[in-house]
Amino acid sequence: MKFLSSFLETVYFQNTIEQYGLFFLCLIAGMVLGKIIFFIFKTRLRKLTAKSKTKFDDYLIDIIEEPIVLLIFAGGFWLGKRFLTLNETFQKLFDNIVLVLISIVVTWFIIRFIDMLLKMYVEPIVEKSESKLDDQILPILRKSAKGTVLALAVIIVLSNMGYDIVSLLAGLGIGGLAIALAAQDAVKNIIGGFSIFWDKPFQIDEWIEVGGQSGSVKEVGLRSTRIKTIGGTTVVIPNSKVVDSTIENFSTRTRRRQVVTIGLTYDTTSPRMEEAMKIIDELIKGIEGVDHNDIMIRFVNFGAFSLDMEIVYWITDFDNWKMIIHEVNMKIKKELDEAGIEMAFPTETHYVITQK
Repeated sequence: MKFLSSFLETVYFQNTIEQYGLFFLCLIAGMVLGKIIFFIFKTRLRKLTAKSKTKFDDYLIDIIEEPIVLLIFAGGFWLGKRFLTLNETFQKLFDNIVLVLISIVVTWFIIRFIDMLLKMYVEPIVEKSESKLDDQILPILRKSAKGTVLALAVIIVLSNMGYDIVSLLAGLGIGGLAIALAAQDAVKNIIGGFSIFWDKPFQIDEWIEVGGQSGSVKEVGLRSTRIKTIGGTTVVIPNSKVVDSTIENFSTRTRRRQVVTIGLTYDTTSPRMEEAMKIIDELIKGIEGVDHNDIMIRFVNFGAFSLDMEIVYWITDFDNWKMIIHEVNMKIKKELDEAGIEMAFPTETHYVITQK
């Protein structure tokens, strides 16, 4: 016992082993207690809130359960440091650590609370609205609110740490030129974002082509526009590039033009060609998703090995345009085969002259 007592009273850097032990014990207790509270929130409290009619308490538990773990750990750290004998420098350092931990908890909670409010009250209104403009504004509103909270948190923490915020801002003014030069692209992108909102060249979920990239618009932010391509990848284009490029909005059109060229063999007679045109016209008119009043079939060319016919029709069902093209092509092949009208393929005729 004397050895243990002597060991615990050994002093390192103005603190005994016992004091260090109590400090780390408080840290461990804070972590363990945080995990226990988190478990209670996850199991017991979630079951209780699930029985209520409102979803507010469910969301509230969801946003509290993780920050509270860090808050309890910060409490353990604060309690543990009270067992230590610290000089002025380390006392200030430990106080700043507690301040930062609590600031992180509060900021984390506020940001998640903002997300909850937007999800509960704003998103349902946006989903019911027929306009796509609010779909574009919502992500910017969410990011702007989070950015504002984060900026305020940093200012408050620095101020409480003893930094002169006014002097810091004045110091930024000294290097303002360098910052302005570095921020040129960011400013251009923000201005480009406002230009997109003002001009409305496209909206969310519309299919566009810009800068050689085509796809469905998924998000328009202050800095960039996100497009999901037909291959499933996401392309991020800076807004300054978007406004400086030619934008083709395919979603504004009401129908899609489709051109098919087929060649008939040279032994096809004129009446048989007219029969083929009539067959193709009738079969296209029997397909859903096609403008039946705007079909053009014409004999366009005497090819090297075929009599070429051009078929022009318009697709109105954009969701199934690929399958409509497939259906038209299959029916053309089937109907012409059944009518005994042959389509041409590259051929060559060779004459062999023999001498007797």
